[in-house]
Amino acid sequence: PLKVLGYIPGENGRLTYSADVYKYLDALDAASPRVKCWSIGKTEEGRDTRACAVADEQTIANLDKYKKITADLTDPRKTPDVAARQLIATGKPIYWATGSIHSGETGSVEMLMELGYRLAIDDSPAIQSIRNNVIFVFTPTTEVDGHDREVDNRRAQEAGQVPPSMVYWGK
Repeated sequence: PLKVLGYIPGENGRLTYSADVYKYLDALDAASPRVKCWSIGKTEEGRDTRACAVADEQTIANLDKYKKITADLTDPRKTPDVAARQLIATGKPIYWATGSIHSGETGSVEMLMELGYRLAIDDSPAIQSIRNNVIFVFTPTTEVDGHDREVDNRRAQEAGQVPPSMVYWGK
């Protein structure tokens, strides 16, 4: 993170705009076969919303297969018990963490960048067990527009400027 952002996520007094969060996560994706990031849509104001998955290399290489297994298990009316048992035996649980559902919740954005990094690079037995047995998906900020406005507010305050008024918030 230090090489891409110039600081460590969660560093005191530092908040990261969503574009920079995604720049960092794209770099992590490019650097690690254990990470895959993708867009999950656009916000009302046209900002990207992203998700990233972290797992072992083989799982990430076959992520679409695991997504399909999970999708096939979502409706028991369409998947007979025998098939469901086989899918459960070959699938992996997906754990999805989201951050910043409210704009003032800035810590989760920073923490999820750091957690994604740690899960991707750490080779301790505990982290290997997580990567081998779970697909960890995270969306660092679910309220991207408000998060970026909160970063604007905090940076203005830290610079001794008057922060934008609440009229600035939203359309």
